[in-house]
Amino acid sequence: MKTIAVYIKEKIKNHQRFIYNQIVHIKRFRMIVLGPFDQTEDTQFPFENFYNINKIDNLQKFFKEMDVIAIHAHHGSHANEILPVAEKYQIPLIVSIRGRDGSAEPEIIEQSMRKYESLKEYGAMFIPVCEYLADGLKKMGFPEEKIHVVYGGIELDLFPFVEHTLPKGGEIRIVAVGRLVEKKGHEALIHAFNLIHFLYPNARLHIIGEGQNKKKLAALIEQLMLNDIVILRGALASPEIAEELKKAHIFCLASHKASSGDVEGIPNAIKEAMAIGIPIVTTAHAGIPEMMKHMETGYLTTEKDVLALARGFLYYIENPQVWRSITRKARSVIEEKFDFNKQIKVQEGLYSLIQPKRKNDRSEKRLE
Repeated sequence: MKTIAVYIKEKIKNHQRFIYNQIVHIKRFRMIVLGPFDQTEDTQFPFENFYNINKIDNLQKFFKEMDVIAIHAHHGSHANEILPVAEKYQIPLIVSIRGRDGSAEPEIIEQSMRKYESLKEYGAMFIPVCEYLADGLKKMGFPEEKIHVVYGGIELDLFPFVEHTLPKGGEIRIVAVGRLVEKKGHEALIHAFNLIHFLYPNARLHIIGEGQNKKKLAALIEQLMLNDIVILRGALASPEIAEELKKAHIFCLASHKASSGDVEGIPNAIKEAMAIGIPIVTTAHAGIPEMMKHMETGYLTTEKDVLALARGFLYYIENPQVWRSITRKARSVIEEKFDFNKQIKVQEGLYSLIQPKRKNDRSEKRLE
């Protein structure tokens, strides 16, 4: 069986379960994982075949014995780190492109073009997670024939459809899931919720995630006197997130372009919410409109528009009769385009297209 060597430069984080799944559930190829660290026994994402690349004495012999036909890096920065190894041993390099990796926004495009200059030339295949990022790669000069969009899939059995209804009394629970970083739009979300809470004092906002903006968001919550009304829940594992989505009534992720030019691809949190059947308010940011249609499978607003977000919440609260139709259509979209099992087969199909490198490929290109 041919082998794909996945390179990760750091341990997989709690919110990156989707990357782990895209490695361990491949069946048509043998998957091994390389990283510049030792795998610890207490990790929640263990790999059966993990190797510390710094402890491999003879990489050429290792790649030959393992019958490695390609190296797959799941981030652009990881790809740049392993690129010299791929070049030295003439192994095709596959790169998954997510979020910032494929941003061609004015704030970041020149930096990205410099960063990826060698990668563009050597890389065998680039796999952005949405058409929006594919367009970004093309703007940066990546060869169009090497770009293949593969939507990230989610585990439908972990996020089963549940009929959600507006409660007749008690808490109206709005939930957000996402790292506490600028592009997730939590500040706009909190301000929008503040308007809703004035009209519906029984509304509560639960924010699930950790990140560098935690103190800033906590200060904003205190400033707006929303303590115990907006709750920062911290990071949760995927099964726990699924349970929270089942219990909540409305989901919101107010993503927007960060000041650095950082963007989303298509946030997995939105896919999970669509799968589980919760009404969604989000923004027409990056690849999100590829998945969601306004007032058909969710409620889309412009980025950083506090009033529009608040109107989205009001739409669901004041029109509970639309919940069933919108959420069922949203679930159908996930089943058709974002089913994890279907997307794994697409990924395996792309692996099958990889051709071995010829030793003089790059020199021939220079001579041309």
